[in-house]
Amino acid sequence: MDLHTVETYLCPTQLESLPNWQPGWAWVAGGTWMFTEPQRDLTTLVDLQGLGWSELEVSPEGLEIGATCTMSRLLQFDYPAAWTAIQALQSAVQELASFKIQNMATIAGNLCLALPAGTFAPVMVLLDAQYEILQQAGNRVWVAASDFQTGARQTILQPGDVLRRIFIPQALLQWQVNYRRMCVATAGLAVAIAVAAYNPQTHQVRFAIAASLRAPRLLEFHSIPSLRELEETLSAQIPLTEFIEDDSASALYRRHITQVLMMRSLQQVIGE
Repeated sequence: MDLHTVETYLCPTQLESLPNWQPGWAWVAGGTWMFTEPQRDLTTLVDLQGLGWSELEVSPEGLEIGATCTMSRLLQFDYPAAWTAIQALQSAVQELASFKIQNMATIAGNLCLALPAGTFAPVMVLLDAQYEILQQAGNRVWVAASDFQTGARQTILQPGDVLRRIFIPQALLQWQVNYRRMCVATAGLAVAIAVAAYNPQTHQVRFAIAASLRAPRLLEFHSIPSLRELEETLSAQIPLTEFIEDDSASALYRRHITQVLMMRSLQQVIGE
């Protein structure tokens, strides 16, 4: 879609070269969402690609993903064999987009869009990811993935702030994972997402759930939960009123499907 209100296109090679942030400006990385619908208040695009933030790096501490790293790179990269949880990140790519979108869309862009049905946010919450944010005031701050998305299309970012990089600690990258997503139509948005992680050494279990809620939530168990324990914990920690109710599905249906997906993903990671 043409963006008829855009008057200026900026592609800085250094953030310091940018003038002060103005109303009507927007960052653009892959742009796969931005060009799908009218952006009536948009006058200036600030392209992140010139900053060279597409890195994908492995270190003894964990995995670092740059702000302009495309989704396709997550599928192609050579990871340590012990990092079994990479499967969840790769599932987030495969569940979301066609190969054409994968080669343009960025992981950080998907996170900043903050759709309830976004596929990456629950994985980042599950794996205790941290985000580095460059604030318009010049500060660099790190925030937990669980604190970043505050609602549907809402994050803690202020105008001009940018998500610079994502860091996932190596310890959780060695857990067993399984990703489940349910849509009411083949090409529709998900009504529920559940991602499970299991530590075979300690028998700890973690779930991140999304799509049924306005922002991802994390549920943790010190041992493998039974179906009853899972139901009771879900009901106790997330009231029915927090589940989305819309034309796609009722809150009651979304909670039920979430519970089903959680149990199925748990059975997969523990090998039942």
